Amino acid sequence: MDVFAPYAGTLLLPDKAPFGSVSPVTLADGRPVATIRWHNWSMRARYEILDPAAGSVLATGHRQGFAGRNYYLTDARGGSLFHLRLGFWGASRPSTLALAGGRTLSTRGNWTARRFTVTDEQQREVARLVNNSPLLSLRPDGLAFELLTPVLSVVQAIGLAQSMRAAIEAQRSSAGG
Repeated sequence: MDVFAPYAGTLLLPDKAPFGSVSPVTLADGRPVATIRWHNWSMRARYEILDPAAGSVLATGHRQGFAGRNYYLTDARGGSLFHLRLGFWGASRPSTLALAGGRTLSTRGNWTARRFTVTDEQQREVARLVNNSPLLSLRPDGLAFELLTPVLSVVQAIGLAQSMRAAIEAQRSSAGG
């Protein structure tokens, strides 16, 4: 499977690593497609998306800028895969996802409440977070991210999920402290 090619299907992603800093990402049937490694003590919310078999780095994501509203994903050679610019009021407001090829998507919704969508330029839904109840999931602690049309690659979808997770964690920590 080419994890950099546009993909349609469901990805099961970890909500967070319960122990340590590495978690698997699978297809709906349980086949592994990547592993996420978080750098827990990074001020820039760094994470890496790894090949599940070889362990090599496929992509790296991080937050950039003083306000913490910009998230970037690059491939192993440093080439841009996307730039996520959060809305002024944070991760739960509409945000802009600029893909490397020049296409711009919009995100909207509440990632934590599992009500989140990605739309294209014509406001057609291309991806969404779906209910991942314990009855329907192989991993009830995770997130099911459904890619409805082949617009995002597996790596971009994983990066978007991790960037939103990092943005929400940053909002929570700034509100609490």
